Amino acid sequence: MTRSGAITAIDTRLSTISDPAFVAVYRGEMLAVSGTPVLAFWIEGRRSTALTLSNAGSTTSFTIRSYFRLQSSADVREEVEEDLWDAMYAVDNALRADSNLNDNASDIRIGSATAGYATVGGVTFRTASTPLEVDILDDVTITP
Repeated sequence: MTRSGAITAIDTRLSTISDPAFVAVYRGEMLAVSGTPVLAFWIEGRRSTALTLSNAGSTTSFTIRSYFRLQSSADVREEVEEDLWDAMYAVDNALRADSNLNDNASDIRIGSATAGYATVGGVTFRTASTPLEVDILDDVTITP
């Protein structure tokens, strides 16, 4: 199990999503968006868990967010809402297909997806955000 392997596995799983067809999957929160829809994920935090005399586990929290460019056309806005809903399901399904992240995690927990809006580079996007928690047991070896 490795942390870099877990991140690569998340990236790989999210890259399998075909509906909606994301133009890219990015590691890290978006500072600029050139094409849409896109998917990004980043680390929110880490906490130690399952402490023993010889090792400690950890839970790392991620946010996975899809971005859809808003348009003034009513038809496009309706399509964005459909794609947003599809993205919520697709992220959940892609991650559940590999709950140990290619043997780089002990387990994952996928939280409830929420919809919202985000402004990136002066442009407003419709977003769907899904929290993900990644557990790695025996993450840190304790040596006396």
